[in-house]
Amino acid sequence: MKRKIFRNMVYIALSAVLITTTLLSLLAYYRYVEQVKDDIRAEASYLAASLNTRKQQDLNIYKDITVSRITWVRQTGKVIYDSEEQESHMANHKKRTEIREAFQKGSGEDTRVSPTLNKQTYYYAVRLNDGSVLRLSREMQTVFKQVEGIVPLILLMAAIVIVLAVLVSKISTRRIVEPINQIDLIHPKQNQTYTELTPLLDRIEKQNIDIKHQIEEIKEAENMRKEFSANVSHELKTPLTTISGYAELMKDGLVQTEDMGRFSATIYEEAKRLIVMIEDIIKLSKLDENQVGLEKESIDLYELAFKIKTDLRIKAFDEHVFVHIRGTHVIIHGVYQVLYEMFFNMCENAIKYNRANGKVEITITFINDCPAVIVEDTGIGIPKEDVDRVFERFYRVDKSHSNQKKGSGLGLSIVKHGAKYHHAKLALESEIGKGTKITIIFPKEKIS
Repeated sequence: MKRKIFRNMVYIALSAVLITTTLLSLLAYYRYVEQVKDDIRAEASYLAASLNTRKQQDLNIYKDITVSRITWVRQTGKVIYDSEEQESHMANHKKRTEIREAFQKGSGEDTRVSPTLNKQTYYYAVRLNDGSVLRLSREMQTVFKQVEGIVPLILLMAAIVIVLAVLVSKISTRRIVEPINQIDLIHPKQNQTYTELTPLLDRIEKQNIDIKHQIEEIKEAENMRKEFSANVSHELKTPLTTISGYAELMKDGLVQTEDMGRFSATIYEEAKRLIVMIEDIIKLSKLDENQVGLEKESIDLYELAFKIKTDLRIKAFDEHVFVHIRGTHVIIHGVYQVLYEMFFNMCENAIKYNRANGKVEITITFINDCPAVIVEDTGIGIPKEDVDRVFERFYRVDKSHSNQKKGSGLGLSIVKHGAKYHHAKLALESEIGKGTKITIIFPKEKIS
């Protein structure tokens, strides 16, 4: 950056010298040409006045005191006087531009360049009273010839300017770059630097905040992974220990014949619990990675709720809980299997943690024009300190009571991640001894 600024400043200084010198040279040349033309016109007017009064002798006198060439031409174009050449050797001048204009308009002028001598000559002609024409001419340097004479001066000025530009550029570059090098990128808003850098510092500040959030999310995800691994190990160990212990007793013949059925049933139940837990873990992993692998379709939430009620009728009968569905047919665009798992777990928990002769109400409705599903029970409720954590994997509100209820401990986690997969909002309200209410609101754009 320093080198680029330095080079640019030197280039600007050198360009300024060249452009300024060129413009001044052109201006000086223009003034020089105009001065020559004014002098010749004045001379021509003076001599024309003399010739009009028949003072031809003035030509011989005047040619010795002027640098201009004097030519006198008759109406026929024949030269009758020239201050530098023999008139008899000169060609007819009737077709010369300045002569022709003088015959027609009273005066004329022309500038012609000699390519061999690199000089140009200005001609000015004026018509006399007798119809003849008086012409004066003078050689002038071309613009290139004049500039050629000051090239050494230009080169000297350029050299001086380059030296000064190098010194000034080094000092200026150091002063420009120094505040930038001292910027604190960790706290960019605390820097006192150029106003033009404010947008850049704002972006750095935002990136720092985003990076900090990402680091926190990574740490949180790592902690959740460790906690999940520990929970999985613990949850899997319990049924595996039971299966292994009972199977070992049966293998060693330590189980009486009348107890074989009970032991086999325990092994079967624990194996089934283990399979359910593994299936739920796989479902959660797919939801976490957005790799459900199923196409979305139009789903009637009312019909889905009725299907879940039917599938849970035996469990509800065993727990002495009454399940009611109310609301209307609401269509959303989603993955059927994921939505089934979500509502099934919500309703199963509402039945499992209810009281005898309790109720579960499933409401399909609209909230602020958005499709919504509400599952409300009259169960045991959840303490306030646990409300925010019940959707965590394997989290149990009352471990002693929860262990009596068979399940993977992942049901509400599937509900949470399923809602996130469908961009839905999830809310939970609960009060000890009065029950729990879970509300899922789907976005309007998902309505088909």
